[in-house]
Formats: sequence, C-alpha cells, structure tokens
Amino acid sequence: MCGIVGLVDQAIQKSSAEKVLGRMTHAITHRGPDAEGCWAVDGGGIAMRRLSVIDVEGGQQPISNEAGDIHIVCNGEIYNFRELREKLVGRGHVFKTRSDTEVALHLYEEEGVNCFSSLRGMFAIAIWDQRNRQVVIARDRLGKKPLFYSDQKGSFVFGSEIKSLIAAKPELAEVELGAIPQYLRAGYLLEPDTFYSQIKKLPAGHFAVIANERFEIKAFWSLQFQVDSLLDEGTWLERLDETLLEAVRIRLVSDVPLGVFLSGGVDSSIVAAYANRAGLKPLNTFTVGFDDAPWDESIDARRIAEHLGAKHYELRLSVKDLQNSLPKTLEQIVHFCDEPFGDDSALPTYHISRLAREHVTVILSGDGGDEFFGGYSSYHGMLFAERYRRWLPGWLGVNGLPAIVRALSAVTRGGLRYRLQRAERVFRHSAMPLAEGYREKCAIWGEADLQELLTPEALRREHTQQQNALALQLEKILASDRDLISRLTEIDIRSYLKDDILVKVDRMSMAHSLEVRSPLLDHKLAELAASMPSSLKIRGGVGKYILKKVAAPYVPKGTFKKPKQGFGVPLRDWLRFGLAEMVGDYLEGSPSKLPGGMFQQAKVGKILAEHRSGQRDHSRKIWLLLVLAKWNEQRQITHGH
Repeated sequence: MCGIVGLVDQAIQKSSAEKVLGRMTHAITHRGPDAEGCWAVDGGGIAMRRLSVIDVEGGQQPISNEAGDIHIVCNGEIYNFRELREKLVGRGHVFKTRSDTEVALHLYEEEGVNCFSSLRGMFAIAIWDQRNRQVVIARDRLGKKPLFYSDQKGSFVFGSEIKSLIAAKPELAEVELGAIPQYLRAGYLLEPDTFYSQIKKLPAGHFAVIANERFEIKAFWSLQFQVDSLLDEGTWLERLDETLLEAVRIRLVSDVPLGVFLSGGVDSSIVAAYANRAGLKPLNTFTVGFDDAPWDESIDARRIAEHLGAKHYELRLSVKDLQNSLPKTLEQIVHFCDEPFGDDSALPTYHISRLAREHVTVILSGDGGDEFFGGYSSYHGMLFAERYRRWLPGWLGVNGLPAIVRALSAVTRGGLRYRLQRAERVFRHSAMPLAEGYREKCAIWGEADLQELLTPEALRREHTQQQNALALQLEKILASDRDLISRLTEIDIRSYLKDDILVKVDRMSMAHSLEVRSPLLDHKLAELAASMPSSLKIRGGVGKYILKKVAAPYVPKGTFKKPKQGFGVPLRDWLRFGLAEMVGDYLEGSPSKLPGGMFQQAKVGKILAEHRSGQRDHSRKIWLLLVLAKWNEQRQITHGH
C-alpha cells in the first residue's frame, strides 16, 4: 500500500522534476510512512510513498525491468501475484524482489495495456515506458484505490490525492463552485468530477495512455448485470461459498500484522468467519464499543469472536468524547479528503482506523455486502413504492396519505415526530413517478430546497457545467425494463459505493497508514453477484438472503436475525446541543464561512432554527453545509483563494 505520484512535461529537466515529485510525495506522507522512492528523467518521472506490507525489505519502489527501460509504482495489492509470477518466470522473466508490484511490471512487459485485465486486487498503477515512449496509469475495477489527474496542454500530473497535484502546480487549486448542487444532493461528487476545475478522477476500471502530448482513457472492465436464471439455489450456494472463501483467502497474504474489523453486523461477521475457515492464525478481530447503548454493537461482536476463537480487541469510545473532539476531527477529515465529503460515518471510521492501527497494519472489512446482495432498507422502500402506486387509489396520492402523516407529525413531539416525518417522505416519494421519486428519496437536499437555498449565481454555475456522463448512464439504468432490485443495486455500485463508501474507507484508513482489504468487493465475487436473480438477494422482505444462508453454518445462531444497524453517531443531538455554537459560527457568522455568493442566508437560518427547536431533523443537511464551510475555510487559509 502506497501513495503514488507522477509528472509528464517535455519542458522540465530531471533536477526540476525530482524537486516537484518530492513536493508531491511529501504531501501524502501519511499514505506511506515507511519509505520514499523517485525515478526521474528530463521530461518528468514517477514517485511514491510506501507502506510496507509485502516483501518489506526488498519491495522498494519504483521498480524497473531487467532492461531498465520500464518503471512502475503501485498503490494497492495484487492478490494473484504468486500465480502470475510463476507464469512469468516460465516465460523467462527475471525478478529482483518478492513484491506484487514487480509482477505487474513484468506482466505489462508481456501483455502491454491488456495486463490490467489479469490483475486481481485493488490498485492504482503508473508505468513509465521508455521503450514505447508512453506513460500508462490505471485504476482497479471497482475504484478501491484513488487516482487523480490534470491534463494541461502538454503538462500532465497525477497522484493518489488531490493535495499532491496541487503541491506540484498550485494553480490547480482553482475551485469549481458549480459542483456545489451535486454535492448537496448526494454528499459526494460522481466520478470523474472533483471540486477543482482542472482536476479529475480516473474512472474505476479504466487505464489512460499519455504519449506524444496526447491523453487517452479506455475501459478494461465493466460489470455486466446479466442474470443467469437457469441455475438452482443449491448451485448458487456452492458457487458463492467457493468464490467467497477464495476472495478471503487471497487477502490474507501479508508480511505484517493483519486483523479483521468485526462490528457484529452481517458482513463483517461473514468475513471473520471465512477468514477463520481460510486458516488465519491468530484470528485478531477488532470492534469499537460505544458507551451509549443505541450505538453499541460490541456485545454482538464479542459473541461472534468467542464462537470463532478469535483474539478479540474491543476499543471503547465515549460518545461524549467523540462530540467534544469533533471540531478537531472534522478538520482532519476535511484535510484528508481534500474536498467536501458529506458522509458523517467518516467520523467513527476515522477513530476506528486510528485505534486499529495501534495493533495491525492490514485489516479486512465487510464493505460491499449491502450493495451486491440487496442489504439496504431503501431497496425494500422502493419495492413498497411500486406497490403503493399500484394499490392505493389516486386520492391517496401526493396530497392524500403524505398530507395526513404530515399533519400528524405537526402535533407530536420528540422521536415520534421524527418517525412520522420520515414516513411522510416515504409516502410522498412513493407517490411520484419512479425516476423522480428515486431522485428525491436519495437526495439529502431535494430540488425544491435547493431552489430556496442557492443563489441564482450558484444555480447558473451548475447549469453551465458539462453534464456528468455517469449521471446520464444512471438515469438510463433506472429507466430500463430490468427488475427493480437489479437496477437499484447497479446504480448504487456505480455511484454510492464507488464515490462515497470507498472514498470514506480509503481516506480515513490511509490517514492513519492502515491498509483495508475488502473481500466482498473481489471482482469475481462481484461478477457472480451481478449474475444472480434478485430473488436470491431479497426474499420475504429480508435482504442478503443467500449471503446469510451460505454463511449460517459458520457463525453463532441468531447472528443474522438482528435488525440492520447503521455505522453512525448521534449527529442530530450533537448539532442541536453540544455543537450548536460551532455550527452557528460557521453557518451564521458575519460573514458565513460558506462560499460567498452561493447561498441564501435566510434559508440557512431557517433550517438551523427548525433543527434547534426540534421541529424537524435537518442533521444531514446541516452536516453537508458544515463540511463545505470547513473546507472553504481550510482552502482559503492554505491556498489564499
């Protein structure tokens, strides 16, 4: 695991390139605290910061081939490197290290850009190919490892984080304020967009070739949702068990301490159970316990760890201490994300990663189970919406049942009021046409609210931006005639998983130099899940049906019967009470720390007042604004913009 950077500029000399690359790697030292490496010539070079995991002593990067005319840096892990190495040795390749990165180098020698289709793992790779006078960069299939780039008329830079690109070229700090509406809707930006007008994300499953001052991006993998309806359930169970066990087993290769995140939920319990089956000894499991019972799953995790015979580490966190440390934590989260990122579960993820790093360097997680196996309650909600539109008479539409529930919520207090407000939103969105209802259901700030919140200038900026191509693809998926669950899971995999969940896990873990491996995001397991009928994922109102069934023999009875519990913090109450003063300083100060000219301050004040009074729960909306304001403040201090 590392952080990688690169610079391609025909006008730059070697000595200057080395200095620029040095600034770039210094900016991402946290991604690789163990070593630094650089290779440069007139015209640019590549460099890295290394977190030593495989071949600790000999795997220093960049690595060169036998002829010394092809060089590579890699962030991530290639899990099938041993079998690939055997084939390459048989073809006459000579290896200097035991590292997986060198395997990718020789595979590129053998197969060129076709090599990425043979790699099984998580990776961001850069190859400086003097032989063919080109530079090649690539990003893994599902986007577990980040890679950003900027192409400026013959001068090209790339790196694992945005801050490394800005370290090379400070002018790249120019902000794209037209991204604000998209961020407020979802809490993140779809690839390839960023909050910086000249910086993009290399799309997952793609590679790019820089040659003759030209830059060309091509896909090497795309997940296909083509259901195989001929197999019976028993065959699916056998295939899932075999693929899942292999996905876990190949992720146990490590020359440094390795553990498993164990929350007590379905996905992490399955990963821990299969790690035990795959022979991980000792099986070290880590969970975080909260002193506030509604947020604590430590008892469930402890029970599963005892069943598996694991050496269990329970890391206790005080909800009160988390609240008190939030201003400092928010500053760190914004720093490591480089741009506004609105998922508040980044808060506990940041702390869990910090605490786990005290014991291990590599850890397995259960990310991916919800997206690939129908685990989100929203899927059940959308199925309900289909029935709602079909069964209830027209007079119970938008102004019927939603209005009744809204009236009831107005005369209640406390938790019941919040539950009724959520129910009202469900009914209201369910009465809408599918596409419109789905967009509004997923939006944190809906379209009507955005029209009141943002100034005409902010709305104009979004409309002048080029339409996001991925957003158009997602609209086509939703409008297709495939079954609803298949469409929803594909949309989440292409957007929420890639641009929210994986961003959160990568940035918060690498902030503490912790490598996270996700067996449920193995691409072969993903392909298997994408070919399964939806009836094997959601059955009888229960999500992840087949995943639970295949793992049931290996976990304690009752493990999969507990209701799904999100990984979050009591943000609603924090923003009403303990953090209210900080929120006011950032969002209501004179002037507000929000980007100037973009917001209608009266709407911001109204949202804050309703939340403080307990009239409505606006915690997610306020959190997005708070993160945006904090980022804007940091940006102005750091870059003077």
